[in-house]
Amino acid sequence: MGVSEHKSVKIKLNNKTASGMYILISNDEIKYTKDNETKAPNRNYKIQVAVEVMHNNKRARGKETFNIRKGTSIAKAVRSLLGKREDMISTLKSKGTLKVKKKLIPKIDTKDRKFKSIYAAWITRKQIEVSPSTVRMYNGSYRVWIKKLDNKIIDEITEDDIQNLINEMITKGKKPKTITIVKAVLKPLLDTNDVTLNWKKIILPKIEPKEKSSGDDEKAKLIAKTLLEYKHPTARGVFTFLLSGRRINETILMEHSHISYKKSEQYPYGYFTLPKENTKTNTEATYALTPLLLNAIKIQKTTKGEIFDLKAISVHYHWKLAMESIGVTNMVMHDLRSMVAVVALRNGADIYAVSKMLSHKLLSTTQSNYLNNDTDQAIEAQDTFTAVIGASDNAIDVEIIEDEYQTLKKLYPNASDDKIQQVMEIMK
Repeated sequence: MGVSEHKSVKIKLNNKTASGMYILISNDEIKYTKDNETKAPNRNYKIQVAVEVMHNNKRARGKETFNIRKGTSIAKAVRSLLGKREDMISTLKSKGTLKVKKKLIPKIDTKDRKFKSIYAAWITRKQIEVSPSTVRMYNGSYRVWIKKLDNKIIDEITEDDIQNLINEMITKGKKPKTITIVKAVLKPLLDTNDVTLNWKKIILPKIEPKEKSSGDDEKAKLIAKTLLEYKHPTARGVFTFLLSGRRINETILMEHSHISYKKSEQYPYGYFTLPKENTKTNTEATYALTPLLLNAIKIQKTTKGEIFDLKAISVHYHWKLAMESIGVTNMVMHDLRSMVAVVALRNGADIYAVSKMLSHKLLSTTQSNYLNNDTDQAIEAQDTFTAVIGASDNAIDVEIIEDEYQTLKKLYPNASDDKIQQVMEIMK
């Protein structure tokens, strides 16, 4: 079947994210799911993105076509193109067209061995090979530091020249990661131009590995309390799910259709299902809802589509504000998974329960990262962590009118009496 038989068909998604997107498909391939959403063909396919904006008081239109690999769901393909669509809109607003001028690669004069000329030719090639953000990083390092080599003949550049640059950056308090960019630029540039240096003679500052959560209970309580009481309701809802071991992308892509409020013996508060295209392991996963998670959903303004109306970059912004408010500077948001796992394990959770909570495909992943020698007591991971941080007392929207034992039993009906007693001891 030739490409000429394909036509553009508007993509249907119930979450309304596919605006202006069309799949190039033949008549006999047009299929929809039971929810009346466009179904991907069983082959590599193409999606056309069309945008329209006002530029200089005139309507401007543009479209681009993107190749999608076989096996990629329409929902996942659309999500991957949302950023492209925003870039197209931005370009159209500023230029009035999506046509890109051809990049002119300057002819290299092999006789001109000044660093300035060599760098100009090298960075132009890099604009083809690497991402724009990487090029910006290289150029930033060049303009501020490396440019001092401009008038040198590259064949005369020595290890001392580079070490002097590095020493100056250290003196001015630059971070090790910033300093290593100098080597990321200079080494391949010089190698490409047949200049060999002994990089073992050049001393770079050591990049200290990021501190992993030690699982200190008091610190975990402080962090959890700060996140569960955070002022922004949408960010607070996201943080609540992150404290259950979920990843950030899994959480912000969750939709109301993924939630089931049907109660059962296995799921006394209902459950939520993460479709495989939203998970890192590319497997569908189902987790029990808890009162904390239910309340996190309840406080959102959305009723359909994505539950949390917040982009990942905004969540990171709120995370930074929350951590700064309590003086925590050595954690990134993904470290919450480590914190949850370590605290749960150290307080008696079973390794299998923690592995399930973190959605690790292999038990060995959990063991290699988090397992210590004292984790032989089987207590469900999320219940254990929630109990340790004491979140059940004030973070859920229910009245506590029973004694402590009955309250915990109500919140965690699957926990045995021994487990409840152990949790009460931890909470004292």
